[in-house]
Amino acid sequence: MAMLANLLDDNAIFHQVYALIAAKGDWAGNLQRAAAHIRSLQVRIVQQETRDSCEWVLAALASLETLPAEQCPALLTFELRRDQAAMSHPSTSTRERHILLLRQQLLRHRLLGMSAANGAQIPPIIHLIKTDARTDDLPLLQYLCYRSILAHCKSYRIMLHTHEIPRGARWETLLRQLEPSIALPPQLLGNWRIVGAAHQSDVWRLNQLIEHGGFYFDWDLLLLRSPQHLRGHVCVMALECMEEGYREVLGVSAIGAEPGSQFLATWLGAMPSVFNPSRYVAHSTMLAHHLALKLPLLVRVLDHRVFYYPGWGEQAMRWLFDPAECLPEDELNEHLATSTGIHLFSSHANFLLWARHVTEKDIESPRCNLARLMRPYL
Repeated sequence: MAMLANLLDDNAIFHQVYALIAAKGDWAGNLQRAAAHIRSLQVRIVQQETRDSCEWVLAALASLETLPAEQCPALLTFELRRDQAAMSHPSTSTRERHILLLRQQLLRHRLLGMSAANGAQIPPIIHLIKTDARTDDLPLLQYLCYRSILAHCKSYRIMLHTHEIPRGARWETLLRQLEPSIALPPQLLGNWRIVGAAHQSDVWRLNQLIEHGGFYFDWDLLLLRSPQHLRGHVCVMALECMEEGYREVLGVSAIGAEPGSQFLATWLGAMPSVFNPSRYVAHSTMLAHHLALKLPLLVRVLDHRVFYYPGWGEQAMRWLFDPAECLPEDELNEHLATSTGIHLFSSHANFLLWARHVTEKDIESPRCNLARLMRPYL
């Protein structure tokens, strides 16, 4: 079974292509340097999926050589529309579709770079989503997670997508700094009717990111620092912490993307074929993992420590909640130096068991590692 964790270095090499083609100067030379980069990867890999990806990327780069050096947005927009028509044609093979997907992402990145003063970047937008029907106030720990996002994203547009304005003292505090966007949650996924709040959120987050770009964060994502350093990627996600007895998956609780992300569009388009209302991970973390192996140029995959450390297992919860595991503040900060945030897996039984008696007084103390991390946001 292919493991993304073993291919993180290769994934990083793939994504250097975007910087190479976006460089000022000789367009043909940029493409040649990008192709040479991919060939340097191609000669040393053994995974067949990655070898195929190298071939598709090289073909996509070669197809861009026909474009004139002096390009304009109208030309690139025309190319994107022509590629889209070709992808939907019944005679187009799977290999040709993959090449067109990669070509489209390269074109979109270049087009975005031409229209932005600082080059192509994930826009400074945060998408938060509330699809559940609960009418009580926001739970304490999730409230502090939202406060952490507000604290680290002060220059960002922070949107709350919801079917109605939520009520409660904590919500009222948050809403002063949020931009509510009232709409009916997605009701259909292909021919499936989706009624579960989590499933609706899965579709809603991708729709918003594809249309507007930005970052999506779950309500139990404790942000430790600004995501600014991630904005240079076309699409960025992280692996979840590998738990014993479980398969490796790609986390879906923190996603960043430029508008029009081909990875997110492909993922959303493939969801109906694997959707199973009783098996949450089939269309989410597992499908995302499968596509990231097949199309590594479309998504920058990061190590689990970026968003999913320490995980959801019993030992992970003990590290977060048990006072016996509490580290001095400087050691804790050093321990999490490579972490941008921590997904708390708040719907998991392990979390619910440990978190049920946590109060504001426990956070103020602070009596555990999680309390130390959350105390600034009280």
